[in-house]
Amino acid sequence: MQGMQSVQSAPPDLGHTRVPRWILSARQRRPLLIVHVSTAAGLIGADLAVVVLGISGLSGSNPVEIYPAMALLSRWVLAPLAVTALITGVAQAVLSSYRLFRYWWVTIKLTLSVVLTVVLFLIVVPRLEVMAGATEGSVSESALDAAPRFVFIPSLAVSVLVLMVVLAFYKPRWRLDGGGGPQ
Repeated sequence: MQGMQSVQSAPPDLGHTRVPRWILSARQRRPLLIVHVSTAAGLIGADLAVVVLGISGLSGSNPVEIYPAMALLSRWVLAPLAVTALITGVAQAVLSSYRLFRYWWVTIKLTLSVVLTVVLFLIVVPRLEVMAGATEGSVSESALDAAPRFVFIPSLAVSVLVLMVVLAFYKPRWRLDGGGGPQ
């Protein structure tokens, strides 16, 4: 038949795709998941400790004791936990079928983790160290004015971390890679 073109159809979707070699099985990823969950839980606890110290500072405790403790917690506990949780979270996504940019919930968690880590390193740690240094001599008015920030920021961080736990638990199947809406 003249004028007719042959139509080639796509191969049928058999309901599965080839799994790349670098995707680990659930059993292989388990140790990484344990480290990730442990550091994320530790991060929530350390943020709550900073909140308690901040509230204590606002309620009249000696800033000479409070701010150095908050600075130590932020530098030696929060910072390493945040970096470890971020790295293990990225590794979990990359080494699983979830990927970094396939599902909304994974991408949201990645974005929130990066934002929290950047805020910690660029704002919280440096400012708490300045405030800890300022309290060695005497307490300045600026140090006391900044105190509410160091209750608000870690409280917000705890809220965001809990949201991330909820996303990880429920794992909404909305996809970013063309998979459409909820599945």
